[in-house]
Amino acid sequence: MSHILTLSDRTVIQTLLKVGYSQKQIAEEVGVAPSTINYELKRCPKGYYDADQAQEDCEKKLTHRGRKTLLTENLREFVRGIILEQRWSFEVIAHILQMPFKTLYNWLDKGWLDIKREVLPDHGVRYRKSHDGRGQYTRGAKFIDQRPDEANLRQEIGHFEVDTILSGKTRGEVLATFTDRKSRLMIIRRLPGRDSKAMTKAILELNEELRGLIKSITSDHGKEFAGFKEIEACGIAHYFAHPYAPHERGTNERLNRELRLHIPKNQPIESVTNEELTMISKYLNWRPRKCLGWKTPLQVFFGDLSEKFD
Repeated sequence: MSHILTLSDRTVIQTLLKVGYSQKQIAEEVGVAPSTINYELKRCPKGYYDADQAQEDCEKKLTHRGRKTLLTENLREFVRGIILEQRWSFEVIAHILQMPFKTLYNWLDKGWLDIKREVLPDHGVRYRKSHDGRGQYTRGAKFIDQRPDEANLRQEIGHFEVDTILSGKTRGEVLATFTDRKSRLMIIRRLPGRDSKAMTKAILELNEELRGLIKSITSDHGKEFAGFKEIEACGIAHYFAHPYAPHERGTNERLNRELRLHIPKNQPIESVTNEELTMISKYLNWRPRKCLGWKTPLQVFFGDLSEKFD
């Protein structure tokens, strides 16, 4: 899966740098990810890459790890790749490797993984209040306090937390994200705009696709949820979280942050292809999760679904 750089590889890197190749071009020639070349060049901090010096630095680091360490060059590249490309957390990786996740943090702190804490999922997350005049569209609505235990305790699938992902623009396409509370499955839908007509249509169409599976949705007070009465008329309970309380929709909020790793806030939604959205959904829904007993959201959701229709 990964390519271990040899002295021969490093000599090729040194030669290609001299003739003006870019890091991406060098990565293609050597057969590694561009990020591997980027970190490899950091072995020579003076700005001039020397193959012999880089090889010596690599061997020195391997020696300093000691006899008892489990970290090999293959394993280091695997961990780095799965964090940088798949955005998996240390807990998930540790489960896959059957090792304490604290060991991974120890390797990180010692500089053995060649990554920084800033690239880890959920590093430095902070909530900020929104002041967009929300709340005027939800008179007569039910609040989250009235939500049944089946939803609160994640006892059954079909209770979704819903939100909207915007780009840096005030107008244009948006993404609607639906997260099943029990399975943590996230479904992403592209909407033409952030309005109640588009959101209501998306909710009802998704419910039809899922054969009437949606029992309830929980949302914030955004204007796109002003059509809650029409939704409830179709048999779907709609509960609103309290204003400025994103933790009450914590499952959806967390997955939205993971989605933002792939779609930055300043990127127009129109520029995101359907193929990219499909790939993002796979990243989110095919990843084992500790809270699910190391099953994937897809396994839990469709496992329960098959039992429902048996």
